[in-house]
Amino acid sequence: MQKVKNFLIIGGDSRQLYMADYLEEIGYSVQVYGVPEKKRKCAKDLKEAINSADAVLLPLPFTKDEKYVFSIVPMKETIDDIASWIKKDQPVFGGMISRGALKKLEKTGGKVFDYFKCEDVTVMNTVPTVQGILKTMIDNIEYTIHSSECAVFGYGRIAKLTARVLSSIGANVTVCARKYGDIASARINGAEGCLIKDFHNIAHKFDIIINTVPSVVVDRKILENVRADCLIIDVASAPYGTDFAAAFELGLNAVQCSSLPGKVAPKTAGKIIADGVINMLREENYG
Repeated sequence: MQKVKNFLIIGGDSRQLYMADYLEEIGYSVQVYGVPEKKRKCAKDLKEAINSADAVLLPLPFTKDEKYVFSIVPMKETIDDIASWIKKDQPVFGGMISRGALKKLEKTGGKVFDYFKCEDVTVMNTVPTVQGILKTMIDNIEYTIHSSECAVFGYGRIAKLTARVLSSIGANVTVCARKYGDIASARINGAEGCLIKDFHNIAHKFDIIINTVPSVVVDRKILENVRADCLIIDVASAPYGTDFAAAFELGLNAVQCSSLPGKVAPKTAGKIIADGVINMLREENYG
């Protein structure tokens, strides 16, 4: 099996530039296409660049419209174009690849890997995500996080670390979950607990609500019972967990914060993805 010595990075945002820098630092050759240039020479012809690359590295999210690869730099080439140029057995990496895009990429025999499903990437991404949550809180409140009443919906990796960090800086934290076991775990770790179905009864006491659940849990029933000055932060992936239409109608400050690592810590986020890709290559005997 051919060892990967050079990457082509296509699309994305500043994370991809830091990815390119990091991969070059550790000995790989890197071309980029459709990314902010930042004094970096970009490949001129995407088809030729794909043909000359050992592996192709695509962004997170892979696409937002199912037609074009996500990029803050407009690209004329479609996902169909890119898929048609992928070589047989060529490793292709992307984040949050949709089922339709996956089928297109695999059609020509490429070996497709979704690094968003990679355990080390998701675990490491929790840290810049929580940093982004803290930044969003600070940017939107006029009081200290210390002694504030904070509700955290969900009890996965991001929610657990969020609850722990908020507690460590003096916030009063309540974890809202569907399972009694998660509530018990939260209480063992020093937080209060509440079933999501019962939260509307106590919603009025909170200064800040943070949702990590990717299905609507912060619904109209809850929103009608929160205070007018309550800050709602939703970091879940689509379709998100807050009824934003109801929040807007009620005049509430509800902030949808997707892709926080790329916004608040792109250098760290780029390195995390690059390390995850390298680990996947080694596992698949490409490295």
